[in-house]
Amino acid sequence: MNLSDKDLNLFVVFDVIYTERNLTKSGEVLGITQPAVSNALSRLRENFNDELFVRTSKGMIPTPVAQNMVKDVRQALDLIRNSISESESFNPKTANTTFKISIGDTSEYRLLPELIKNISRNAPGVGVESYLTPRHETPKELAAGNIDFAIDPPIHIDTSLRHEKIYEDQYVLVINKKHPFAKKKKISLDEYLSLSHMHISKRSTGLGHVDTELNKLGIIRRIGLRAQHYLVAPYIIEQSNLAITTIKSFTKGRDFKVLPLPFKVDPLILHLYWHGNKNKDPANKWMRELILNTYGKIQGKK
Repeated sequence: MNLSDKDLNLFVVFDVIYTERNLTKSGEVLGITQPAVSNALSRLRENFNDELFVRTSKGMIPTPVAQNMVKDVRQALDLIRNSISESESFNPKTANTTFKISIGDTSEYRLLPELIKNISRNAPGVGVESYLTPRHETPKELAAGNIDFAIDPPIHIDTSLRHEKIYEDQYVLVINKKHPFAKKKKISLDEYLSLSHMHISKRSTGLGHVDTELNKLGIIRRIGLRAQHYLVAPYIIEQSNLAITTIKSFTKGRDFKVLPLPFKVDPLILHLYWHGNKNKDPANKWMRELILNTYGKIQGKK
């Protein structure tokens, strides 16, 4: 193939279609109309003499030719993006941009106050949008540029992602200071199981980290309340004898009784994720370092 008469933007369209598997969604990501995406796909098909993507009930499925192409196409696009990024600069004092972060509500509570304080002082034109992306969609959303960062446990194995550990915290048992167990320094496993527990999850069913560990011991605890958000948890603890097993930083600034757990639970570990194609982008690098430094201060105060 002679590249001299080829539109290299077609490879950008190819990459997005491969990620989204939907022409309308690809158009939204690219900022063009669906007919324009269809036209670009037609030109790609003509150039490679292959369908590349086949429409099915599950979306646009790549052909073997497309599957063989995608790795090289993405590497080439990354090289071009990185070359452009290196020649650009980012001035936070004059920048007018918004960073999108996939983050849970407890991480919002930890990160955003300190982060926004810093941004307000040093980058007044920079904004932040925070919302939670389903974890199975995180690699795709980072690749498509729909989010700039994600804060998650170290579960993502996509090799196109970059990540760095930013936070670690131990699990403890939290009750109010009028609870019958409040004068104890520690409790037994039987005493733990005698409690009525609060479990926070946005899912309607399924086990959390703590219940998974208990299941390994052949134990099931009683869940008296399953709620969606940690925001409500302190008020429930204050006004009831429910207990919550959560990370120790949950109690920061609150007058609760904290007890060690009578069984082993691995600590909560969080990583900051970003896509490899943004690794040398000056704006992404600036924000990345700001998040890492902010979490470093938080970890030190914990």
